[in-house]
Order: sequence, then structure tokens, then C-alpha cells
Amino acid sequence: MTHETILITGGAGNLARQLSDEFASAGHNVVLADLPPAAPDVPHEYHVVDISDRERIELVLDKVRPDRIVHFASLLSGQSEEDRARAWQVNMDGAFKLFEAALATGVSSIFFPSSVAAYGAPLPEVVPPDQPQWPTGLYGVTKACVERLGVYYHHRFGLDFRCLRLPVVVSRFAPPGAASAYASRCFVEAATTNHYTFRVRPETRPSLIYVKDVLRAVQQLITAPAGQLTRRVYNLQALSPTAGELCRAISKRVPGARLQFAPDAEVVQLIESWPVRFDDTIARNDWGWSPHFDLDMLADDFLGELIDGDADGRRLRGTG
Repeated sequence: MTHETILITGGAGNLARQLSDEFASAGHNVVLADLPPAAPDVPHEYHVVDISDRERIELVLDKVRPDRIVHFASLLSGQSEEDRARAWQVNMDGAFKLFEAALATGVSSIFFPSSVAAYGAPLPEVVPPDQPQWPTGLYGVTKACVERLGVYYHHRFGLDFRCLRLPVVVSRFAPPGAASAYASRCFVEAATTNHYTFRVRPETRPSLIYVKDVLRAVQQLITAPAGQLTRRVYNLQALSPTAGELCRAISKRVPGARLQFAPDAEVVQLIESWPVRFDDTIARNDWGWSPHFDLDMLADDFLGELIDGDADGRRLRGTG
């Protein structure tokens, strides 16, 4: 990919803030758009935009003239259930208005991150790429709808729409209130407070992926030659440890951490309705996807960074 101007919606969010740094390091001009004002330390051009405001979106696209859009703006699962009208306005109307604004201003490419929530239950243990989608939460409903909307704009108008269905992402910026955040917060809380209570069962094991693998996958997909792609929406798989295995991986590296389980029935029901494993064979064949981090590497890297800034965990293991 030559040096481009990339507009990231939802630019103040978890993945967006990390991906923006990756793009900037690769020499791209990064522009962020989100509803909250920019934090003082944001190093990129930043526009305050309500994604559901079509006129404002077009004004920003006219000014920025991005080569591609990375569309992260979304209300998350808990927020979507609390305010369904706002969720539909942001997640669905916002996506539709963004696609229309892209056509109107000549933006030819949009990347969209979908989610495990786009599926419903029950599911086979290994979920194929064309598994019927009957999501049970409004957040998942909007994710599935935007997938279909993007495919429609690709076939009808030639928009270069590319999409990944992401497993639960393990990241230090995972929102603490999200049900799926347990897979991240267990590491963060163990490293910072020496204590964490899992609200899932030790046997709970949805598909997970470390944020560094997500960032690499997004960049791989959006830079893949169009002729290599056989579809618009891809499954992604990395690892599927149980919560008990996460607990043991942390205890091994942070021996004094007080980790316990107090399952919340509602959280357990939600998380255990999600896929255990995705069939990502097509992603591997089309654009060479392969995860880098297994559980030991993830735990070493993540806890190493959280505890003492050591990205590969050598000091944590006493080998550095």
C-alpha cells in the first residue's frame, strides 16, 4: 500500500487508537473522527463528528479526501441494549450515511470490523464462514446488517468493502463494562491491582485474539490485492483458551495475584453463546492470514508490557 490518507471513524476507541499509530508508523496520513473531543495527547488530525449526521460526514470527507475509510464508530453491546434507538441511529443509520457519503465524495474503499456477536446460538464448535446468522443482541444485529450493507455497496456500486469478523479482542483498552472484556481485564487487573474476579465459568471459552494480531490482520486485509479476494467478509481465528486457562497463565506469571470466579448467569449465557472457533481457512488462503500469538506468547507479551514495559516478557520470566 502506497502512502495514503486514512480516515478512522470512532477514532477515540480501543482498536482505532492503536491502529492509528500503526498506520502513522507506516507513513500514512491518519485522520480521526469521533463524537468525543480529542484527548490532549492525540497526535493526529481530529474531527468531532456524529456518525449519524450525514451533512457533517460529507463536509469532513470533502475536506480530508481520504483514500480509504476504516469504520470503527459503533455503540457496544451493553450500550445498544440500554438505548436501542441510539444504537440503531449510530450503528445502522450511521453506516448507511457513511457509505452514501463515501460514494458522493469519491472514497473507494471502506474497512469494517464485524464481531462474534453477529452470530446467534446454538452454533457448531467450528463456525464456517457462511454459517446462518441469527444474532440475539441488537449490537450483533447491527453488525450482521452492516456486513450485508457493505456487500450490497460492493456489488451495486463497486465500493471496495472489506470486513473481518473479529473474535473477542484482548487489549489493555477493552472497555471495562463490556461482557467480553473479562479476557482483557483479568490481565490488566492482575497486573495493576493484584486481584480479579471472573464473571464467567472456568470452562467458558469463546474465540479470542490478541490485539497485536488484530492490528496485523487488518493491515494485511486492506493491503491485499483485490484480485486475491474471493469474498468481502472473512472469519478470523487465533486461540480459544478457557477462562480457567487464562487464570492459570496469569497465576504462573503473577504468583501473588488473587484470582477467583463468581459467574454471573447473564454474562455466562451471553459469552457462551458466542463461537468457540471460527473456520478461517479462506482468510489463510486468500491473503495469508496466520496468528502469531498463542496463549503463552500473549500472556508473556501482555503482562510484560503491563507490569514493566517489557514487550516480550523476558524480565517477567526472569530471562532478560
